Amino acid sequence: MPKNILSFDIEDWFHPEIFDGRFPLEHWIRLESRVEQNTEIILEFLKRKNMTATFFVLGWVAEKYPELIRSIAREGHEIGSHLFSHKMITKMTPDQFQQELERSLQVLRELTQQPVMGFRAPTFSITRKTLWAFPIMYRAGIRYDSSVFPIVHDRYGIPDSPRKPYIIYKDEHSRGGIVEFPMTTLRFGRVNFPLGGGGYFRLYPFWFSRFLMKRCQAEGVPIIFYAHPWEFDKNLPRVDLNFVGKIRHYTGIKKFLERLDRLTDTFEFTSFEKSGMLNAYSLSQ
Repeated sequence: MPKNILSFDIEDWFHPEIFDGRFPLEHWIRLESRVEQNTEIILEFLKRKNMTATFFVLGWVAEKYPELIRSIAREGHEIGSHLFSHKMITKMTPDQFQQELERSLQVLRELTQQPVMGFRAPTFSITRKTLWAFPIMYRAGIRYDSSVFPIVHDRYGIPDSPRKPYIIYKDEHSRGGIVEFPMTTLRFGRVNFPLGGGGYFRLYPFWFSRFLMKRCQAEGVPIIFYAHPWEFDKNLPRVDLNFVGKIRHYTGIKKFLERLDRLTDTFEFTSFEKSGMLNAYSLSQ
């Protein structure tokens, strides 16, 4: 049975793409930050459950709260990059992406004194149009990615991506490459059904999420669960959104921690680093 992965994208409440244009980067420093207190909730939860996870940290958060990142690393969790400013790669040039990635990796490696080999794009923005990002990632030391969602979506997705981990990039000058750990989906007919975290976990009834995950395990598909610190915030600041936006962003916040507690009693989770899957898939290709 494949290992299941627990991961957190460490960003503040005003960073999600749903607020695009509402909170410019130059205004972030003046906004109430809640990322420290919400990440502490996650760390306390993991300590209580004796679990290890992967934290994909936004470079902006790492620069502003260095002790938070050191604390995550000290407690034995894996650190990965979530870029620097949470801008979607689909809205960046290769030069902009390289600058953001290198800035993010520099601060994370300095704070943790550890290699940073994992990456998750903001808003899962690795698509067919942004595959150019992988050579840049590889040269920067990234060896696995978890950004591809094998679904049709209005913001992201590569619908025909494999549903299990695979080599997404091979460097022509070496024997190395980048392993892709696609976000979890279950196949129904010709359509991949998304699950495994975030809004999907908040919107689905708990029994349905558990059913889907058990089906994935039976197929040998690892569950790649993801969440954000703001999803643990019972007093999450409210921003005026359209009806669909409100449903997507605010549904299920107050019960998120309780439901994750129940889920981790049902399934075993660990970090990418400790799962052993990176070496297994690298060596099998």
